[in-house]
Amino acid sequence: MRLYDDYLFSFAGDQVEVWGHVELRMTFSDGTSSRTISNRYLVINAVSAYNMLLGRPSLNMLGAVASTRKMKMKLPYYEGGVIVIKSNKKAARKCFENYLKSRRGICMVTAQAQGPDMITRAEATSEGQPEPTGEV
Repeated sequence: MRLYDDYLFSFAGDQVEVWGHVELRMTFSDGTSSRTISNRYLVINAVSAYNMLLGRPSLNMLGAVASTRKMKMKLPYYEGGVIVIKSNKKAARKCFENYLKSRRGICMVTAQAQGPDMITRAEATSEGQPEPTGEV
């Protein structure tokens, strides 16, 4: 994880603590065709039902169109076809129920430094940044 020196604001206008960012490759597939992109993801300190949010810049990079009503996303495939990614309503509901059950739990994420510009969470905290209290 690398340091991130900017701020993130919630929809309500509250400032959200950003721990850093990671560069990850993500593959989108419908089982027969796939596309892979490299993207920067912010690691934040927030309670959420989501593990990851894919924003407009990523959707634009893919040329994707998402429909929340139909729970599908379509994106062009390099060979002229269209990849259709479908969601499962039962699985989505189960994920949300698990989130509601786990809101009282505490999760810890640790990382190992792998280069001169990469730091661990403990190193970032020792440099005078506030430590999360674990309160929800």
